[in-house]
Amino acid sequence: MEIPPEVSKTAASAAEATQRAAGHAAQAVKSVLEDPRLRERIPGRSLALLGAGLVALAVFLSALPFFWGIGPGWSLVMLAGSVLVGVRELHSAGRPLPEPVVRAARLAEHPLFLPAFTALTFTHAFLSLSLGLVPLLWLLAAIVLGYDQRRALSAFVSEQGKPSPEQKRLGRWVLMGALLCAAALFFTWGYRGGYFLGGFQPYQVRDMQMDGFSREYTTRTEWRFSMMTNYVPAYSASGRGRPLVSGALLALGGLVLLALGRQTRAALPPWVLPVLAGAVTLWGIAGLASYLGPWLFLAGALLIDVAVVREFMQRKAG
Repeated sequence: MEIPPEVSKTAASAAEATQRAAGHAAQAVKSVLEDPRLRERIPGRSLALLGAGLVALAVFLSALPFFWGIGPGWSLVMLAGSVLVGVRELHSAGRPLPEPVVRAARLAEHPLFLPAFTALTFTHAFLSLSLGLVPLLWLLAAIVLGYDQRRALSAFVSEQGKPSPEQKRLGRWVLMGALLCAAALFFTWGYRGGYFLGGFQPYQVRDMQMDGFSREYTTRTEWRFSMMTNYVPAYSASGRGRPLVSGALLALGGLVLLALGRQTRAALPPWVLPVLAGAVTLWGIAGLASYLGPWLFLAGALLIDVAVVREFMQRKAG
């Protein structure tokens, strides 16, 4: 399948513009996080400790009733991860800690622990992106951890020698498809609400007592369950609220990393990229509806599929 040159040129221009914007943003972040006045206030000058603290603060605040969180399951995972990272960094900075705590934190010494924790932080920062204190904390945590782990993350896409035009095309189209899929998650995928949650409400009960020829009435309040209370009105729901959306985002991130890093891709079985692309496509198809969001996501997934299938066929032929 030949891609029209006009489309390929537009995709290349968009990719270059994205890279330039990312470079300017990275320079601004570097000037802030490398400021000695900030680093000297952190034990061990550890940005990982700062990022883990921001994650823990975001999780704690989301437990309050007037804040929105990432759910109890992911909250426990991210809180446990932030505690392990914090203990590891404090121990590395020479802070005295109980030996059982230090032994538990050795899980975080694995070379892939912090990159994986950073990837999860980026995922939750994206899913909670909006106006508010908790989304801001997630975004700051993702920026701090991403800057701290930039070398570890860049190792997955590091290259030796000049990539071939086919390899450049694969990385370009997978990146464009992933960006389109990510943007589609902000659009409407359906509507939720329009139902009664049910609940208890007070009822006035009148009791009658007979005493000879007279009657005496008393009124009391009784709480009864009713299905016609606590109505939830219908509201539009974006793709970021769909089930397993975290897995879809992680798969998109893995596709981008593997498409940009040919050495990492060559070290894996050839079916890894098609399986990830297929999983993303199936997740998008499962949410198809007569709204813009699912169709934009499917368009991005199909761009990835075309690029991945072409690369897979070339690899098999070679």
